[in-house]
Amino acid sequence: MKKILIVGEDNACRSQMAEGWMRYYTKNYAEVTSAGVVASPLDLNAAHAMSQAIIDISKQTSKTLESVVNETYDFVLFVFTPTNLTAFSFNGAPQIVVKPFLRPISGASKKETDANYAKIQDEIENYCFEFVHQYVRKMY
Repeated sequence: MKKILIVGEDNACRSQMAEGWMRYYTKNYAEVTSAGVVASPLDLNAAHAMSQAIIDISKQTSKTLESVVNETYDFVLFVFTPTNLTAFSFNGAPQIVVKPFLRPISGASKKETDANYAKIQDEIENYCFEFVHQYVRKMY
């Protein structure tokens, strides 16, 4: 079984969304977790955007890299652009992937905020679908 770590800046939004989608698309083919450089409470707008796609991330908890760094992963996916990738070290020799997604911004209205989060959620879903079918479960 493959092990995937998704790394975000604060493990509150994009990395949590990606964890939700990776779990959904990998089913029983991979163990997926996410962590952040720092931990922050789950972004409720992210949870709402994911619930609109029928993925519940509301029970996922924010973790720091320090709490998961002793594990060995096959893939480490950064959902932001780290300023110094060599500052991060992981057990074994995981394949490192940097796929930054824009940080969602709250709009002037609830409608604009929801649209912004939904757009990023869609981008993350599409990427996770492709990633899983390229590296974890080949589509026939």
